[in-house]
Amino acid sequence: MLKTDAQTVKFTVNGRETEEAVVAEDKLLDVLRETLDLTGAKKACDNGECGSCIVLMNGKPTKSCLLPAARAAGKDVVTIEGLADTSLQGIEDRILHPLQQAFLELGATQCGFCIPGMIMRSAVLLKSKNDPSREDVVKALSKNLCRCTGYTKIIEAVIYAGELMRRNAPREITEIAFGEKTVGQNLPSRYTPDTVTGQAKYTADLKMDGMLHAKILRSEVHHARILRYDISKARALPGVVAIVGPDDIPGTPFLPNCQPQVYIFPKDKIRFKGEGLFAVAATSERVAEAALKLIEVVVEELPHAIELSDAARPNSSRIFDFADNVSPPVEIIDGDVVKGFAEADLIVEKEYSVPVREHAAMEPEAALAYEGENGKLIIKTPLYHAFVQGTESIANNLAMKEEDVRIICPAMGGNFGTRGDTMAPVVAGLLAQKTGKPVKLVFSRAESILGSCKAPSVNVRYKTGATRDGRITAIEVDVLHGAGSWAPYLVPETTKGVELCCFETLKTALSHITGPYHIPNVKARAYDVLTNAPRFVPLRGTNANYLPLAYESQIDLIAGHLNMDPLEVRRINAIKYGDVTHIGQPMTEHVNYLKEIEVIEPHYAAARKRLEDRRANAMEPWLPGLGVGGGWRNVGYVAMTLSAGAEIRSDGTILILAGTVEQGQGPTTQFAQIAADAIGAPVDRVSVLLGDTDEAPYPAPTFSSITTTATGRAVQMAAENLRKLLLSSAAGMLQSGEEDLVFTVKGIANAAGAAVTYAEIASYLDENGINRRCRADLDWNGEAPNILYGYNIGLVELDVNSVTGEIKLKNHVNVCDPGTLVNPLAVEGQVDGGIGFGIGFALKEAFHPDNPPTLVGYGIPNTTDVPDSVTRLYVEEPFERGPFGAKSMAEHPGISPIPAIINAIANATGGARVWDIPATPKRVLDAIERNRGIVKLPSKEELAQWPKV
Repeated sequence: MLKTDAQTVKFTVNGRETEEAVVAEDKLLDVLRETLDLTGAKKACDNGECGSCIVLMNGKPTKSCLLPAARAAGKDVVTIEGLADTSLQGIEDRILHPLQQAFLELGATQCGFCIPGMIMRSAVLLKSKNDPSREDVVKALSKNLCRCTGYTKIIEAVIYAGELMRRNAPREITEIAFGEKTVGQNLPSRYTPDTVTGQAKYTADLKMDGMLHAKILRSEVHHARILRYDISKARALPGVVAIVGPDDIPGTPFLPNCQPQVYIFPKDKIRFKGEGLFAVAATSERVAEAALKLIEVVVEELPHAIELSDAARPNSSRIFDFADNVSPPVEIIDGDVVKGFAEADLIVEKEYSVPVREHAAMEPEAALAYEGENGKLIIKTPLYHAFVQGTESIANNLAMKEEDVRIICPAMGGNFGTRGDTMAPVVAGLLAQKTGKPVKLVFSRAESILGSCKAPSVNVRYKTGATRDGRITAIEVDVLHGAGSWAPYLVPETTKGVELCCFETLKTALSHITGPYHIPNVKARAYDVLTNAPRFVPLRGTNANYLPLAYESQIDLIAGHLNMDPLEVRRINAIKYGDVTHIGQPMTEHVNYLKEIEVIEPHYAAARKRLEDRRANAMEPWLPGLGVGGGWRNVGYVAMTLSAGAEIRSDGTILILAGTVEQGQGPTTQFAQIAADAIGAPVDRVSVLLGDTDEAPYPAPTFSSITTTATGRAVQMAAENLRKLLLSSAAGMLQSGEEDLVFTVKGIANAAGAAVTYAEIASYLDENGINRRCRADLDWNGEAPNILYGYNIGLVELDVNSVTGEIKLKNHVNVCDPGTLVNPLAVEGQVDGGIGFGIGFALKEAFHPDNPPTLVGYGIPNTTDVPDSVTRLYVEEPFERGPFGAKSMAEHPGISPIPAIINAIANATGGARVWDIPATPKRVLDAIERNRGIVKLPSKEELAQWPKV
């Protein structure tokens, strides 16, 4: 249907002519996505800075989110859906462009949200230069942003695609022979194929007949008391169907943990800039946006505090009227710190700070809610815990029974800790409930940045004592831990008796305060501090990526003062089997930090030799440096029973079911590998269903490095139960003993050669009234030891520009301890992604609500920020409790880059140390200036004469 003020535009899309009616506001991306249903091009930002919307127009890369649709008139447009040779479609199942093939083979996609834009931009490069250098690729993709991959595999994939184009030969497919174990094999991701062709459907890509569009009115001030509001003008706007606010919540108004705001819509106070206040459902997104401008909210602005130091002041304006902004302290004491410091020859005391950080998943928050059969509310939305953070909490908000809410997770464009946020699904569900129509809500990038949960800011003071031989005798630590606008110590006042799930963030932080070192005397205190910001939640690992800045800097300072090698100091103090941590945890299981030090040692020795050569040939003003960093993080600690299912289907295929969600990290593939080996069936016979609370009713969160080691173990157990069922059934059908049976490609056979197919076994089970699905429950809660740790150590080689403060990363070596690598390709992707995060935290990323709410304004790294080379190393010691020895490690590779980079900067500049990250050029130059004139470190001879402190 033509729009009233539209003009007709004719152009060609993927080889087909089209004629569309467009208005002046329409962008080419709108027409492609909404009219032509070509949703491969994504809207991940508001201003054309991310490259996810790239299409080719007359062969040139074009940001379709910025281009007025009218300017496409007469042009030839190619989207990711039309990149491959479509003339061959129908001859083979899937015809791929060499770039699409390369991204699949090398595992360069992960969540896949930004990948179409990456591929389209790369296609232009390869058309002009099919043998590109790494520098060519880095430059070409420097305006495209990715959050998952760390760019390394993307760069490798583009170079490999050029090789495929030059070779002009069909793809060589290596198949796994039946009977060969699949765990440990590089199987391409089963989640990936649709992401490289544009067929993957994320929430914003979904459509329904009669669907309404929702938008949220957000606060433009940091802190205010709400005096009154008026929605009458907005309600009268043609096209507006419903408006909801604080008086319209049928159930509890509180949001559980991992939500950006405490209340769905606040009634008394605004507590941060970007807080949601009202929501509108209308016939179009533009009408909904217009309605927001007509809602009047009258407020009395109050003083606000964004920074920890401001919020912690006694006279700071309270976030909640009934409580101070600073929590009571949580304290851990082990040993005798007074005695420990008395034994020390050296005491180093310094302060460090980490800013508020943004998760910045490439896919903005979104939800599509509608009424399904029998009145059930169905919500399609990306959530990492579709049960506790989904059906349970949403039902509580909407005054529904939990079984009447169904969560389905479509393709998910990244997580990193922010997908516990139910703001979008709750609002969409509320509006669907109120209107009786499907409602879709998609956040803009500005909304996502201002209104989403954040990683905590932290101010930490470390006092470390060491003997002259490098042994650490004591630490005393104080931590100010940013909480945003809510913290656990406010329970139950904020909830008035309603149970509110919360993390014990301070205890978790203090449990990691020593780093992976055995320190006999520890005293540590931590305080939650409320600020005018969204609620703070973990980002790629609770506490793992901010404390190492402090304790690893302390180790390098100690090593410098004692004229010792920094790696040797780490070796001397490394925690070992049999040690007991400062929280009383016996270290009896998978204690691998010392082994990681041994693995990295030859690479460190080689880097030290290169450093000598580089310094001898350094070109001013570039100063070469080398740094080491390490750390640890708890793994797989689950205070709930995890379940999984395994089913033989009527067609003889095997289905694995779990509540885990696919975020690009690989469980869809790895669970198939685990199940295939546990059963003894071909892996191509196994499919996996995740993230649907009705179809896969097995509650499991997808966070905190639990997916492979914990949920994967539940999958293995369920598959083993199914194997027993298949064997017992086949034994009955073949009149054979189970010990005489073997699994084959098609079914199960006995020694005499008689066989039954998998489909025949399924029919046999049905005929005998036996459930074809097996379940397994994994309960690690309360086991001893119940805290498992993973470790990470890495080295960084870099150059510092002493004039501009610019940093160039040359090389990174990263060591993790994942146990058995279920799928090495997926593990490599997680390592690269973690490194990318670590680089961003160390050098660029910092959130402030008054900064431009854009991805570039926040500081996401691009291809020019990653090292020229990355070496991934592992301690492959099987973990006894994990599936086939596997231990999760997705969050660990990002631990070492931060301290390694900061230590390398100090190494390059003769001791100029950055105490507050990110190490921006200005901070690096300030550190260099502070360092001028500092007396050189004492020699070993001078050190021997030191008196005890």
